[in-house]
Amino acid sequence: EYHGTPDKMLLRFRSAAPLLRPRTLSRTDDAVRNMSGRISRNRTGTTAALWNKRFEMEQYKKGATKPQEKLVEKPPSASHMSIALPVSSDADIHDQYANFRGGIQFGKLLEDIDAFAGNIAFLHCDDGNPETKQHRLVTASVDRLDLSFPITLGLEDLLLTGSAGWAGRSSVQIDLQVSQALCGTNATTAAGKDFLHGSVVFVAVNDENKGVPINPLIPATVKEKAMFKAGEAMNLRRKMARKTNLNSAAPTEEEIARLHKMMMAPPTANHVPLSSTTLDSVRLMQPQQRNRAGKIFGGYLMHKAYELAFATASKFSVIQGWGAPTVFAVDDVSFAKPVSIGDVITFTSTVVYTGADELRGAQAPGALPPHLSSLFQVRVGTKIVDLKAGTSALSNEFHFSFFNRSPTQVAGQFPLQAVPVVGIVPHSYREGMLWVDGRRRMLQALDIQAEVGGVFAESIGCTPTPKP
Repeated sequence: EYHGTPDKMLLRFRSAAPLLRPRTLSRTDDAVRNMSGRISRNRTGTTAALWNKRFEMEQYKKGATKPQEKLVEKPPSASHMSIALPVSSDADIHDQYANFRGGIQFGKLLEDIDAFAGNIAFLHCDDGNPETKQHRLVTASVDRLDLSFPITLGLEDLLLTGSAGWAGRSSVQIDLQVSQALCGTNATTAAGKDFLHGSVVFVAVNDENKGVPINPLIPATVKEKAMFKAGEAMNLRRKMARKTNLNSAAPTEEEIARLHKMMMAPPTANHVPLSSTTLDSVRLMQPQQRNRAGKIFGGYLMHKAYELAFATASKFSVIQGWGAPTVFAVDDVSFAKPVSIGDVITFTSTVVYTGADELRGAQAPGALPPHLSSLFQVRVGTKIVDLKAGTSALSNEFHFSFFNRSPTQVAGQFPLQAVPVVGIVPHSYREGMLWVDGRRRMLQALDIQAEVGGVFAESIGCTPTPKP
């Protein structure tokens, strides 16, 4: 247990790893209190507790100088971890996480997910040798987060669980779930309905930022072997996505034809220019937002990117008069360049594709989900600005899928009532590539919704994927 920021914050950890035995940390413990003050004061209580726990786990390697040479085979169960987050039953935690409409702040949950996955990655990569230096773990990407339940519309006690699901030579994929917690704050193992599942990829690097070998992951159970196989497939998909990325490869013939048809069509009242949907923000990166490595915390960047994406989605959703956006997927959050304290960062958010665009270009619209027109894709790009040189460099990309629902629907009533949105028209080649990329991401999110089922799949009208 950890009692820390904010006052009365109570979190319980459960892990199969011996280094993560539950332990009570007193609020009078100077080392913990001082560390929270230096690093975690601006983070959620969950992230603060995770970082403090990570600090504890690393202490046995303090002063180590030897590189790790012997790799330790580990099963996924060795890195399994769970955290109860009682955002409903605990008043203090509720106050920290509640959003303006009574649900959970999704941006804060993104921070917790990043920190949570980092601790699991450490558990897998740790060799248990006090004489060897620990690997530096870098977040390569948040591969996907898919919601099966509108978690932002209500507050229920949550249970975060996860473990290493796949590992390569120097990278490890952390598979995680956010579920309904049973029995309030005591629920460290009991899970109810699933709300979210996803994966985060970390890379182990040395002092020269070059990849280093990590412990092999050896699945033991049928479930673990299935997760490992799925992780291999996701790794292959990531490699294919890099090859077909529109920054380096041309669109397919079918995509070019669809884009040509859209750009040559006469303007209508049901379509708006892609550029008209853009919102921007500028932030100076302060030391209070640093992570344990001294760089800006990736979870913080995700948090702020989501808030701008939500503002963009809210502005866009009411073009036809009404609507309320609800996120249902986060796709491929990439961390191309680390952000340092003192950097000036621009966030640019744009609606890049909608379900109305897909319907307009479809050969057989009747075969598509009935409420496809309520979906749209938002891209957020962040750039580091060099004020002296007047140049900028891409740091991160964030991709969010939204469902536009009726704002008058009674809370807790499902399925969600769909509200159609307008289409998007690109007016330049670069905008056209954003449009094509947005289409790819939205279709992938649809495929996953059909596979996992849940409230969003039902609300969209996805045809369930047959189970093997």
